[in-house]
Amino acid sequence: MYSYFYFPALFAKEPLSVGNAQYLGHQELTTAGEILLLGIIGPFSEEFLFRFLLIVYLPYLALHHTFIKKPLETKKNVNKSISKPFIFLVNAVNKVYYRVFEMKDKKLISGWVILVSFFFAFVHGPDLYSFPLYFLPGILFSFVYLKYGFLASWICHGTANTLSGIVNAIFISFLNGS
Repeated sequence: MYSYFYFPALFAKEPLSVGNAQYLGHQELTTAGEILLLGIIGPFSEEFLFRFLLIVYLPYLALHHTFIKKPLETKKNVNKSISKPFIFLVNAVNKVYYRVFEMKDKKLISGWVILVSFFFAFVHGPDLYSFPLYFLPGILFSFVYLKYGFLASWICHGTANTLSGIVNAIFISFLNGS
């Protein structure tokens, strides 16, 4: 990802800027504090919010509580113009629930992962050029979460955040010719 970040520098341009909501360091934190914040606390909260809550738990709750196994029957005293859209909605939710949580439909899950990863990138405040620096890891962390679980995505995200400063220093020294 850092090669993309520094690609403009190869043509004597400024490297891409990071997102405006991105943590860039703090004078009062020690190295251990930076590692704790960047490698453990930050990734935990982002993985909990974006992977656990937004990708799996909230969609499951929303679909599960509207999931009705038996089709609804319209009653004689209910206005049919109101009940038909409701029946359509329940049947649509029933199908989505079944395809996602029973059949594990890869197309629906991938679409949802892309949508949540877009939101993950947007929250980091990137500009148009640095957007892939947040969007692509969001997709990667999401699929790691879905395949291996929360702990694996948390470790992956924490490692990426912790090593980003080291990789950044290597690229800067390489570009400066040191």
